[in-house]
Amino acid sequence: MAAGTKTVQPGAAARTATLVLVGLLRVTGVLLLGVSVVWGWRASWARFGVCFGGAEPAVDLPEPRRASACVYMQGDLYDQYMPEVPWVPIADAARLEGLSLMALGVGLALVAASLAGRWFVWLLSLVGGLGIGAVWVAIGIPVWRTALAGERVGYEEYMAAVLLTWGTPWVTTGLAVLAWRWGGRDGRLVAAFWATMTLAQPLPEAFITLFLWPSHDTSPLHGIFRCVLVGLAALMVLVSFLPPAWRSRFLAGPLRRAGSGIARAAVKVQQWDVRVSPRRDGDDPVA
Repeated sequence: MAAGTKTVQPGAAARTATLVLVGLLRVTGVLLLGVSVVWGWRASWARFGVCFGGAEPAVDLPEPRRASACVYMQGDLYDQYMPEVPWVPIADAARLEGLSLMALGVGLALVAASLAGRWFVWLLSLVGGLGIGAVWVAIGIPVWRTALAGERVGYEEYMAAVLLTWGTPWVTTGLAVLAWRWGGRDGRLVAAFWATMTLAQPLPEAFITLFLWPSHDTSPLHGIFRCVLVGLAALMVLVSFLPPAWRSRFLAGPLRRAGSGIARAAVKVQQWDVRVSPRRDGDDPVA
């Protein structure tokens, strides 16, 4: 071999290939989470935009009901998930919602596969991420098929997947604890990611959104709340690409301001709910 020629150690080449693969998985997962946010936000806004002063009601309502359109849009009649019968679909909200849930499931699984830490933390994150991602996909497929068919399709499969979401928050909570304790350099970021994904799941989202904006059926924050949390989770994954010194330097201030902003926003939402969802004596909002 000529003098000065460097040899590449097999171990170094394998480590480089692993880092590249992990980076590709993580970036692809973040992109899918971002796509999920865009589709999910569009689906929720199509139904509940009127509640935020955004537009006219997405469907024709009798003139006496237009003043309280936000209240009526909260009923199951206009649901973009697994609808009641009869069902009044809103544009392509159900199709976008189904695609959003499927993109969320695949993106979550890819991010989970890219997480580092001790071997048992990585293994549990992989298994847990694949399982929870599969549940999201299993929820999204019947919603998407229902949108294509124009009537309820795959109700049994949908309910079976929803039933699993009663247990999945415990899985993500456990993964957050594991990452915080044994997650290595990115442990706290990974823990925050799993904690955020815990709140984004159907059961916690339903309780939190109904607390922030009470409803006779579906809170106008439902769906939008999930999209905000998934967007934050994707941002946390992106931050993992920064060197540790940069994280503490550039993120401490914005995170404090974000926390204060979220607290103020929660108060504003509750005040907005009082204004746009008044009590209406003698008028049944679901009639």
